[in-house]
Amino acid sequence: MKHRTLFTALAIALMAAAGASAAEPANAPQRGTKPTLDANGDGVIDRAEAARFPRLAARFDQLDRNGDDRLDASERPRHGHGMRHGRGGHRGGHFGHFQDPARLDTDNDGRLSKAEVEAAGQGRGKRGNRMLEQFDAIDANRDGYLVRSEIRAWHAQQMKQRKAAMEKRFEERFAAADLNGDGKLSRVEVDEKMPRLSPRFAWMDDNRDGFLSRDELRPARR
Repeated sequence: MKHRTLFTALAIALMAAAGASAAEPANAPQRGTKPTLDANGDGVIDRAEAARFPRLAARFDQLDRNGDDRLDASERPRHGHGMRHGRGGHRGGHFGHFQDPARLDTDNDGRLSKAEVEAAGQGRGKRGNRMLEQFDAIDANRDGYLVRSEIRAWHAQQMKQRKAAMEKRFEERFAAADLNGDGKLSRVEVDEKMPRLSPRFAWMDDNRDGFLSRDELRPARR
């Protein structure tokens, strides 16, 4: 009788302990939560934060219109625009919907003919035919086919051109804001010509001299 009573008490105690352990995860931090864009909650997205989202990182320079290495609310992509378009990745890209040229190689010969590119672009409109439009420029040896090395070389060339265009836009914006032509921007000039940067003026003024230089406006790229 005593053994049966002890066994019953032990069973009740084990059930109570199991119930308590099952209830703990409800109050514990949830695992596997998705990272947020603005991880530090400062109201902007820097390159380190964007790097966790490959599609956003790929468009960072395009979205960063003022070249300050940060995306404010007005520069962020709107939901559904540029973050999810087609299976190939971010919208646009170098070849529209075709982020992986190997998918176009229907005969598996390791190269792309103009016919293969044209067939893949049917029904996709102008954006889908971008590779076809650039076919001759990519085909460096003029053999009528595109191979991976040619596509990579063309990508590198386009990247260089985009960086040059961005640098030109930055210099134009800086010159327009530099009203007195002294090569630096005062708070008054920033308030008038770059009002979106005004709230971060003190933060960006690394040497605390009351002016923003080109280097302070354009942090070193990672």
